[in-house]
Amino acid sequence: MTRFILTIVYSLLLSCAVFAGSGSGEDKAGNSLFDAWSNELATEIELHVNFDSLEVYRKKVDFLPATVIAGGEELELEVAVRGKFRRRTCTMPPLKLKFAKDGLRAAGLSTHNDFKLVTHCTDDEAGQDAILREQLAYELYNTINPEASFRTQLLTITYVNTVDGSTTTSYGILIEDTDELKGRMDTKSCKECYALGADQIENAEELALFQYMIGNSDYSNRMVRNMKLMQNTNGTYTAIPYDFDFSGLVNATYATGFSHLGETKPTDRSLIWEYDTAPDFTETTEMFTSLKDTLLNQVASFDGLSADSKKEITKYLKGFYKDLKQGKLEVASK
Repeated sequence: MTRFILTIVYSLLLSCAVFAGSGSGEDKAGNSLFDAWSNELATEIELHVNFDSLEVYRKKVDFLPATVIAGGEELELEVAVRGKFRRRTCTMPPLKLKFAKDGLRAAGLSTHNDFKLVTHCTDDEAGQDAILREQLAYELYNTINPEASFRTQLLTITYVNTVDGSTTTSYGILIEDTDELKGRMDTKSCKECYALGADQIENAEELALFQYMIGNSDYSNRMVRNMKLMQNTNGTYTAIPYDFDFSGLVNATYATGFSHLGETKPTDRSLIWEYDTAPDFTETTEMFTSLKDTLLNQVASFDGLSADSKKEITKYLKGFYKDLKQGKLEVASK
């Protein structure tokens, strides 16, 4: 009898432990939806949503029910418009994708369910070219810092309007769940860490040189714009950049230079350094120089980009390396 009671107690305790574990973050272990879609055979999806209502919600943060079909499997989710400039002006505004966790569990996936989707801005060849170039920018930074960069996946998406069945097919960029990034880095996300000093950010010089390399002035260290700041276990921070559509490398048709920096076109470069202390780019310059051939080979082997686009981007990056070699790294006026 005593043995029987102990067996029951043990079973109850084990059940409670399993239940507690499933609600304490353990269900986020294992492969995520991002991992599943990173499979080369699973990069084509359908996104079914009421695009008429989404257009009405363009200025709101309301979520709409939607369905994704990938590899013959359906997943339920909610979709909302995100961003600032592109949400106002683009044919297809950037989207937030929030998948139902029950559906992810049923598919044997972790519950990392919150993704950003970079969409095409214009319904033409230039719009597709811009998406490919922005994906390339993410991949270049992933080569520079694979541990502290957003993973992205290029998708071919068929958008289906549930109102009338009309469709549009385009490239899109899936950006991994920020919680998944935090887990990989073993960090905490800091949303209000404004105006940190350069000595507090481990990759301050690296980030500045990368943004200069791709010709992106549309970010701010001081205001934490178009970047995530992750707090490391030792108290320092790591900056993770995103949103490169205004860069010279992408050279989108709608992009402009930043006049307050003296730029007249998106391909103009400005070295942004919003810190009180002077930068020392010696070690970072050496690191970028060592990666020159690797980065240029990434451009040459990037699938989908036209020969003309590859030639233009290669010339643009070589201009950056010419600046490094000649020591032309002058910080832009604040």
